[in-house]
Amino acid sequence: MTTALQDDPPAVVLGRIRRIALAACGVFAIPVLLLSGWRGLIGLTCSGLVTMINFLWLEEIVETLLQPAQHRHLGRVTIRTLSRFALVGAALLVTIFVARVNAASVLLGFSIVVVGIMGEAVYSTFRSVSR
Repeated sequence: MTTALQDDPPAVVLGRIRRIALAACGVFAIPVLLLSGWRGLIGLTCSGLVTMINFLWLEEIVETLLQPAQHRHLGRVTIRTLSRFALVGAALLVTIFVARVNAASVLLGFSIVVVGIMGEAVYSTFRSVSR
């Protein structure tokens, strides 16, 4: 008997994790906006952005390590790396100074990838049970 993870290519699974994580961010946004206002929503969005950037970066690193070696242009890789650091830094600055580090919204934002992974686990479990 095969599991759902063995049937689906990694790109499909990662796409589902991204969609579940974005849906979780949308679901988290409603109570954060009602309870903490716009500053909480900005904190949720920026910390979620930091988490998603890091998740996508990790995905690219894993794909690079698992694929045969390709000759990459050093300048292009350097620019992409520096731009990602700039994005992460900008999102963290907005989280700290604009949102004034609303703890609940920042923690929810940092947990969206975890919710995406848990959602994929639930999906895979139900899919394998239904077979």
